[in-house]
Amino acid sequence: MRLSESFHSYLFLHGEWVLLAGALIAMILLDPYENSQTLCLFEQAGITFCPGEGFGRSIALMARGEWIESFQMHPLGIPGTAIITHRIYSIYKRNQSINT
Repeated sequence: MRLSESFHSYLFLHGEWVLLAGALIAMILLDPYENSQTLCLFEQAGITFCPGEGFGRSIALMARGEWIESFQMHPLGIPGTAIITHRIYSIYKRNQSINT
């Protein structure tokens, strides 16, 4: 197997879950009370409404056990965490079946 084929195979097997896990960890490590620069493209474009506003902070609050504040920050933060975690797990199970 050539190096490029090996890289593509590795990226197919591990790319998505690595990105999802990294994003989830980054959101968990956020300080939900700090008003810092945002990565929101809507806000950077000057649009005041953003459908994902507070999603990362909601996950950070949930990880700290502040469930009510998490729901108030963004109602989909808690279910979103469950969905992302389930997707990481399903990719892991897929990789196990491919490697055997």
